[in-house]
Amino acid sequence: MASIRKEPNGSYRILIICPDGRRRSIKLDKDGKRRGDSGKAAAETVKSHLEHIVAQLNANQPICKATGEWIRGTTAVMRRRLASAGIIQFEETNRVTLGDFLESYFKGREVKASTKTFYEHTRKRLDEFFKSDTALEDIDAMKARSFREWLVTSNKRNKPIKPKKERENAKNAKPVPVDLAQNTIRRRMGLCRQIFGQAVQDGKIQRNPFAGMSTTVKANKEREHYIPLDVFDKVMAHLSTAGQRPTAWQAYRRALFVLARIGAFRIPSEAQGLKWEHIAWEADPPTVSVVMSSKTEHHENRAVRRVPLLPEIETALMDLWAHAEEGAEYVFPGISGDTNLRTGLERILCAAGVEQWPKLWQNLRSSGATDFASEYPAHVAAAICGHSVEVARAFYWRATDSDLRETLDIGKRVRARCAQSVAKSAQNTPTKEDSNGGQARPENSEDIKENAVFAGENSKTEWAKRDSNPRHLLCKSSALTN
Repeated sequence: MASIRKEPNGSYRILIICPDGRRRSIKLDKDGKRRGDSGKAAAETVKSHLEHIVAQLNANQPICKATGEWIRGTTAVMRRRLASAGIIQFEETNRVTLGDFLESYFKGREVKASTKTFYEHTRKRLDEFFKSDTALEDIDAMKARSFREWLVTSNKRNKPIKPKKERENAKNAKPVPVDLAQNTIRRRMGLCRQIFGQAVQDGKIQRNPFAGMSTTVKANKEREHYIPLDVFDKVMAHLSTAGQRPTAWQAYRRALFVLARIGAFRIPSEAQGLKWEHIAWEADPPTVSVVMSSKTEHHENRAVRRVPLLPEIETALMDLWAHAEEGAEYVFPGISGDTNLRTGLERILCAAGVEQWPKLWQNLRSSGATDFASEYPAHVAAAICGHSVEVARAFYWRATDSDLRETLDIGKRVRARCAQSVAKSAQNTPTKEDSNGGQARPENSEDIKENAVFAGENSKTEWAKRDSNPRHLLCKSSALTN
């Protein structure tokens, strides 16, 4: 009744006599091997289901439960092929397009500005690759994998790169396409899986095409960078005027830079919520400021964290306070969740003659967190920075050059002590006098070990050699058992 034919490209077709008596060819999906509707073995399964459907239609009988579940599990494309052959009836009255579903999914969601920006980026990429009028059911696992590959290879962002020759004139900087970071791609895949997972719950589709894709954000060791304090001092010197109080612009930038590097602040999320009333100038202990962390406010006991008001932080905030308007509430009133602070810092680094490092603000925070971890116990350092010890170990703490130098110094001191101990031991080794009254070579270590006696015993007394329970050779065995 039906037969299987393999195409040159590796796909399969089912040749079957339809209920109207005509022989038709039904193409199977290329990516259906994961679902069970392509491949040699899977094609046999499809063939048996189609033969059953045609037989039941000719006999005017209902199909079995297993075949009905198989039909519901196929894609909309496959059901349209079966409907065109007259094998099933398929109406697209409930056809939902990608654009309509994305509109309903994101409508009314109350999220932070940075999260909303991330949502918009992912939504635009979905519309760009799949097109808004594409049926939600037509997006299968193969197309989802193609979308991820497109993000990796083709979807790039334009990042202004300033070569050394063009640093003096920033207007000559030309945008250069840069690949998306792997963590960015994983986060976008995670959002896509979340979106299509909601479509499965709503009954719009049967399977999530993004299920099984890697979405876990991992630490990227290649982009980790520790900013030493000499680089920090060089940037701070550029943001100051010799012998004068910093200007309002300088004080503003200095405060942000100090809070990120010395205080391990999240920029801009924690800077935008910092108020003057949160700085406890006269509190006990006096060197503490209260920081409202908008990133962790939804966690229990994570809405507030305290950061020591270190001298560098206190000086920078005092300079900024001198330029603040009367009655000002926020320390940084011009900062919001979508404020671009990266470009300004890039220009400052170029003007200061400092080489730019990856993840500008994030690595400033991680450098400050590393310094706290080197001075305080792990749980204290993690509490100051507003994250857990596990997160700090994975994403923040790192070994610095000074740590490696200190390790080498410790190794040298250990080796020196070992050498002194060996020399002292050699001086205290028993020696024999030769016939001329001079000192001969030290006794063989094995001889010393063999003839060792307990302190306080006569040297002529002999003991059992290498016995874990030494006893005198003249002792009677019966004496040890009484």
